[in-house]
Amino acid sequence: MSSVIYADGEEGKWESVFDGVEKKVLRAESGESRVLLRIAPGKGYPVHAHSVPDEVFVVEGTYVDPGVEQGKAFGPGSFLYYPIGTEHNATSPTGCTILVWSNKGR
Repeated sequence: MSSVIYADGEEGKWESVFDGVEKKVLRAESGESRVLLRIAPGKGYPVHAHSVPDEVFVVEGTYVDPGVEQGKAFGPGSFLYYPIGTEHNATSPTGCTILVWSNKGR
């Protein structure tokens, strides 16, 4: 039987990535990762390009990507898929937590 891998939401450290953006790694293995990103109100993740596909699931708050439908706001339960070559940035007027799933093996 395989071992279950888990992350308790109350445990683990949040690490600063940029001003107002923190991450908590849930799982990272060769070629893939699952990371929670917490964006403070009015802050954002700088413009970056994707060399691998990324999937984003909004856990809480409001996530805004200025490049999607001229800044469409996404609430909890929303899903976005960023294919290879996508260039974008992420912001949040109210603050948000997102789950980012990256997989180089696709």
